[in-house]
This record gives sequence, C-alpha cells and structure tokens, in this order.
Amino acid sequence: MMKLGKISPLAFSRMKQRGISIDALHHLLAHGQVEKHFDGGQVVYLDSPTPGPAWAGRPQPRLYALLDAAGEVLTVERRVRLRD
Repeated sequence: MMKLGKISPLAFSRMKQRGISIDALHHLLAHGQVEKHFDGGQVVYLDSPTPGPAWAGRPQPRLYALLDAAGEVLTVERRVRLRD
C-alpha cells in the first residue's frame, strides 16, 4: 500500500483535465499494482473490472500513475486497452 505524497503541478493539471479525482488517485495508490523501473521510478496501475454485459468485447479502461524515485506523482491518466 502506497501513500500519496507530492503531486507535481503538471500531474494535478492533467488530473483536472481528465476528470480524475484525488480520491481516485488515493484508491489507485492503495490498491494498484506496482511496476518498478531501473531508475527508481514506478508505474502504479489499476485495471477496471468489466462494467457489465453491455461492455463485452469493448476496450477496458485502465487508470495509472507515474511516480519518480522520490515518490512524487508525475502524471495520472486513464488509458483504454483492448483485451485479448
């Protein structure tokens, strides 16, 4: 479980543009999966469950945050990826 530290001004601006709340970021950091990179940075992501039967075969939303080695949130984004 990661705690929310500092959020860069760019990350905060992008969160507002993309409609991602601070609560959603807290949830992501508390429950997301972490991939560590060689430079100390981390990508924290959370795959959303399928919303319902009407979504069958459609792209699935994915929320992720990029953190630097010090734990500062650099950006937060929603991505859509296709399931195999």
